Amino acid sequence: MVTMDEYIEQLLAEMPDSAIRNVIQNILDEPIPEAVKRRLLKPLKPRKYRPIPPPRKAKARKRKTIQEEFDPIPSHKVLRSVGDYQEELLGLFEEPKELTFRRTLWTLGNFLRGWQMHVPQGHPQGADPRTFHQSVEPQIREKLEEELRALRGGLKFQLAIKVELVKANPDGSEQFMEPILRHKQEAVLQKNEITAALEEAFPRLQETLEKWTQRGSGWAVVQVRKLWLDIARYQILRGGSYIPLPPELKSKKAVVNVKNKNDHCLRWALRSALFQAADHTDRPTKYPTADGLDFTGVDAPTPISQIGKVEHQNDLAINVFGWDKGVIVHHISKQPEEDARINLLLIEKAGKFHYTWIKNLNRLLYDQNKHREQKHFCERCLHGYKREDMLEAHKLEGKGIGQTAVRVEMPQEGKLTFQNHHKQLPAPYVIYADFEALTTKVEGPELDPTKSNTQKTQHHEACSYCYVVVRCDGKTEAPAEYRGPNAAEHFLRALQVEERGIQKVLVKPQAMRMTRADWESHRTTSRCHVCDGLLKGDSVKDHCHITGKYRGAAHSACNLKLRLRPKTTTIPVVFHNLRGYDSHLLMQAIFKVEGRVSCILNNTEKYISFSLGQLRFIDSAQFLQASLDKLVSANKPEAFHITARYEPDRALLMRKGVYPYQYMDSWERFEETQLPPKEDFYSKLTGANISDSDYTHAQRVWETFGCQTLGNYTDLYCRIDVLLLADVFENFRKTSQKQYGLDPANYYTSPGLSWDALLKKTRVELELLTDYDQHLFIEKGMRGGISMVSKRHARANNPAVERYDPEKPNNHILYLDANNLYGLAMSQPLPTGGFRWVEDCDGLVGTIQDQPADGPEGFILEVDLEYPQELHDEHNAYPLAPERMVVQKKWMSEYQHGLLGAGVASAEVEKLVPNLRDKNHYVLHYRNLQLYLGLGMKLKKVHRALRFEQSPWMEPYIRMNTELRKQATSAFEKDLYKLMNNSVFGKTMENLRKRVDVKLVRSHEEDKLRRLIASPSFARANIFDDDLAAIEVHKSRLVLNRPVYVGMSILDLSKTLMYDFYYGQLKNQYGDRCQLLYTDTDSLLLEIQTEDVYRDMVAHAGLYDTSDYPREHPLHSVENKKVLGKMTDECAGRPIAEYIGLRPKMYSILEANGGNTKKAKGVKKYVVKKHIRHKQYREALFEKTTFHHSMNVLRSERHHIYGQRLHKVSLSPFDSKRWIAENGVETLAYGHVSAFAGTGDALPTGTAEMNAYIDEFRNG
Repeated sequence: MVTMDEYIEQLLAEMPDSAIRNVIQNILDEPIPEAVKRRLLKPLKPRKYRPIPPPRKAKARKRKTIQEEFDPIPSHKVLRSVGDYQEELLGLFEEPKELTFRRTLWTLGNFLRGWQMHVPQGHPQGADPRTFHQSVEPQIREKLEEELRALRGGLKFQLAIKVELVKANPDGSEQFMEPILRHKQEAVLQKNEITAALEEAFPRLQETLEKWTQRGSGWAVVQVRKLWLDIARYQILRGGSYIPLPPELKSKKAVVNVKNKNDHCLRWALRSALFQAADHTDRPTKYPTADGLDFTGVDAPTPISQIGKVEHQNDLAINVFGWDKGVIVHHISKQPEEDARINLLLIEKAGKFHYTWIKNLNRLLYDQNKHREQKHFCERCLHGYKREDMLEAHKLEGKGIGQTAVRVEMPQEGKLTFQNHHKQLPAPYVIYADFEALTTKVEGPELDPTKSNTQKTQHHEACSYCYVVVRCDGKTEAPAEYRGPNAAEHFLRALQVEERGIQKVLVKPQAMRMTRADWESHRTTSRCHVCDGLLKGDSVKDHCHITGKYRGAAHSACNLKLRLRPKTTTIPVVFHNLRGYDSHLLMQAIFKVEGRVSCILNNTEKYISFSLGQLRFIDSAQFLQASLDKLVSANKPEAFHITARYEPDRALLMRKGVYPYQYMDSWERFEETQLPPKEDFYSKLTGANISDSDYTHAQRVWETFGCQTLGNYTDLYCRIDVLLLADVFENFRKTSQKQYGLDPANYYTSPGLSWDALLKKTRVELELLTDYDQHLFIEKGMRGGISMVSKRHARANNPAVERYDPEKPNNHILYLDANNLYGLAMSQPLPTGGFRWVEDCDGLVGTIQDQPADGPEGFILEVDLEYPQELHDEHNAYPLAPERMVVQKKWMSEYQHGLLGAGVASAEVEKLVPNLRDKNHYVLHYRNLQLYLGLGMKLKKVHRALRFEQSPWMEPYIRMNTELRKQATSAFEKDLYKLMNNSVFGKTMENLRKRVDVKLVRSHEEDKLRRLIASPSFARANIFDDDLAAIEVHKSRLVLNRPVYVGMSILDLSKTLMYDFYYGQLKNQYGDRCQLLYTDTDSLLLEIQTEDVYRDMVAHAGLYDTSDYPREHPLHSVENKKVLGKMTDECAGRPIAEYIGLRPKMYSILEANGGNTKKAKGVKKYVVKKHIRHKQYREALFEKTTFHHSMNVLRSERHHIYGQRLHKVSLSPFDSKRWIAENGVETLAYGHVSAFAGTGDALPTGTAEMNAYIDEFRNG
């Protein structure tokens, strides 16, 4: 047993003397332990006498003083955080407080509420998670019982815990992190169910925690830091007394509906399934009451949440479906697949529910998808098959959707073509807006440099806004401004006034005004200006209802589609970075105003767009992906008409201004009468201050515009930002309407805009897949770009670099990047339709190589491939046919296991891994297969093949944008045309499975809340304020109506192009003298042994775009400028001296002239630029050191924005994508024929030579 004196001795041994003296001097009223006296040789003089304050004040004063003494301690390597010392020292003088729940700020009426329990540092109850739940279970039980009484019914609850974990770093320091672990929702209907629910929840949380600590990452538990208890009122969906079947169900004769007169309809439904009656199946008398079923502890009526309990107690497998204009899935049994299923249908009427037995699922679903030949259905995804053997094959191969309860729907037929003709017309009104915010400081202890953790530093509160309304003809009203309390609410109410004013304009459309030229055009035109179809006597005159201007001749039906409806026409409201910032300010206030709210979101915190009535909020940064400052610089001065209209001194404002964000931390700042000093313009987000010229510019603006206070300057700054944004986006709209005939204001993001531009330009008709197996087959072949470190260090040796050794062979490092790789892939023949399974797959084995690349037909195949051992050395650096896989630890080397043992983290997640293993059931495009076979792989079997029609249908669109970019006269236009090519690829990759379904609900919408929470699809609730919550639900339907075959083909073809350049060009030219060091999708970093690599490039100039080389360079040429697929030198002719690659997207390239390209994924760019050095990459590699860096970010929590300071791993020597040799530099692809690649054995030969490599390059 350790005594208190020994414990303090151990604690204080780690602390500096000065800190101990300060602590003791401030707690002299307490007895000083002997351990402290022995540590300090000099006697301490007590302070002058002062009255002892009451106990509560003394304790508070003591805590404050200790914190003040410890906060300024500079960063140094310590075993624990400074905050830990503070908490633990205070604990010496305070009894541990009892852990209690406190209500969170987030509640929503009587439906949703949250509680949290904070566990102080060192509190004994938080020391062991295994016993933590035992100590707090009584309080959780008490809270749940209390909520059951308060909510007057059932509830759903979710537990989450924050756990502090620690691991040792190789340098002796320790790293900390605090993950939040959540359990799924548990339903409780009665007090006696709480125990079972808690017995389910805590072990599951413990299992999740053990996955962290047992994955070999070196993490160990320090203590539990926080517990959350989220509670939702649960008015359950449960079966009850008899409800007649709806007519559309009754006519199917697929369901047995027993006319029970009590609440035990589940039992009666099971009886009808277990004891099937020959006739009069609806009569209870046809079934025995002595059924042998165990319903102990099961409620009547029975909620869906208790179906699992019924299954367990009766050894049954039960599926529960629902009816919502078709069958949907509520519950899928987790019993083994071979167990016979009892399928139940839960029907509803007027809020009451009733279980029935589905005696024939096939008949129930027979005409659901109007494929009347489909008679066999999968119970999990409800997809139908013609034959039972096809259904069984579907189940065996796991082609359903796993455990997800969702009904999959495929299009019945049809083509995908351009249909959004109404989006060709300019939005009648667009509003541009911006907020400014106060950044109030959030108090807290300093961030500890040894922890990977987060600290809140600021809270952002909207303090002012500005907006300007722009009409479709360019006319505007003066900008509207406000500065004061409740700015976000004030803004929304002001916009609603604008909305009503616009509605009044739309109610009274302007009469048509036609010129003689308009009359002549209308008389002679033969095509509809809307759909471009032929006019056949049904021509009408179309005009703008805002300006009265004649637009053209149109079909009557097309003209009606363009009609502006006062109550439905959307009004875009444009913010720059709405998704990342302004949406959070708006969502804090949106519940305070009337109006229907809807949203399109990535998750409950990130909104693509949302609407309030007819006001549709969109983000200009989802189209123009650059800062406003850069966008302004990219435009020509004459583009800023709106800014010039309201601010005549345009030259002074033709740049984004500067603003002291961190300095503006109170309302009193607005009254200050001069600009703060330059140092107060420091930005924590970028880690930099403004330049002298920026500060001079701010002073000129202050003087020129007669600012009297910082409030005036804030108003001006916000107004200028809004006017500049309006000009930038209006220019974007004009360019888009000119080149593509589409208005971006009618879209949410650039992928949607570019996809419509593509369909409109090419007039393609893409077939929609109707066969679910074909869709799954193609999804199986979807693989992203390859990112991989093949060799982790290289140093050039040639006359252009320092330390050139003429005694050694010349070698060069070259970093090549393919011009618009995806653009080139999109210009190839791509599928358009005609999908059908190939019946004679064996015949393709010998003929697939003969299929022309540009033929009218193509194939996607599922094959078995052999990777011959004789290719392993040649292909080791860049293996063909990459696979998605979870890398197993048993494949890794001793080097990697050593890093794992030292505490380096390794997430066991699926990655795209190029490897040398044989491939089984590998799905790929036929041109990839042709290349792989041509490079030596062996085709063993073709399991399935899907034939399709193809053509280079995207090529005209890609070529148009490429030419427009060449002709562009401003940087803005160049970036725009590049964006329109790149973003269209993103649309081909759209994954509908990842879409979330979130409903915004207000507290007064009680019925909606009740049904959402009671639904089996309820996932979680996120309460934003007292009157608004986001309810996330699992999808009950999944409609797969996207041409996934396009995205899959583009991805595969892009790999073919990169492999072909590496093996077909470089390896043919250099052989073993060319080695791949690193690749990332469209780039190749190469080590080439040759006298002069640039002289070699001259001989193969047709492969390269050297337009970025200096004009005086011998290789400079504009002949291949921006030509698709041509390789560019990322260093533009500047020789590379050294390269270090730690893992994908974490590397450093040092140029001979001292230039340094550094990448560190997940680390802010300003940190990489200013605080990470090339030598640290070297140290990470050769000394196996893990580095941490701090960075400032903005993050939202329930739509409240906080400035936060993160401290996280920035550089790590661990990489799991390849087997790493003991010297940390050489690597082998998994599956290499060498015995040690994949087993972890030591290198059989050459170890000493490889380790000597480390000694040579360790110190640079």
